[in-house]
Amino acid sequence: MLTQNLSDFWDNLYSEGKDYWNFKKSTPALLKFFEHPSCPKSGSVLVPGAGFGYDAEAWAKKGHPVLAVDFSPTAVDELDSLIRKHSNLKSLDLDLFELSPHDEKKGGEQFDIIYEYGTFSAIHPGRRDEYFEVWHKMLKDDGIVIALFYPLMSGDTFKGPPHSTTEGELMARLSGVFDLVEKIPAQESFPNRENKEEFWILKKST
Repeated sequence: MLTQNLSDFWDNLYSEGKDYWNFKKSTPALLKFFEHPSCPKSGSVLVPGAGFGYDAEAWAKKGHPVLAVDFSPTAVDELDSLIRKHSNLKSLDLDLFELSPHDEKKGGEQFDIIYEYGTFSAIHPGRRDEYFEVWHKMLKDDGIVIALFYPLMSGDTFKGPPHSTTEGELMARLSGVFDLVEKIPAQESFPNRENKEEFWILKKST
């Protein structure tokens, strides 16, 4: 049985037209966030679980050097088509849990910004702490995570993906690993996502 831990799971959804998360454009809420005073004007960006890369491309268009990571062959093909258009956008065919700042073939550096949207809710809930560990090792000590958490609501975590989460769960899992700097309401959310998502800006706990 295929699970979301395997690239074939996602490739099958793409091939069957069940990629319900794929709106084939950059996230409007992210483009609106770019106008917010808390949005960094510069810095390298890591986008784990980048999918077709529309949000990664948005960061690149804003002028940031960006590394987009995915392990679905279908998604990687789309990423490869995007990187030919932007010299500051790179892609990496890799399971995000294998990312390493010490291995050039697995990222090879730490980043100023990690951007999250949809990946946290896509991975198996049992790997959420492991995902935060990936953030921690790939983020510079003075860097920030910009996470647009969705669906941020009560619900059955194990129905999905997407797997829901709550503010209480996030705060418990983040405790001692990341500090919450700011919460910013999402504006111009995709249809049916209104009031179910929110930007959280995080920094490493000291």
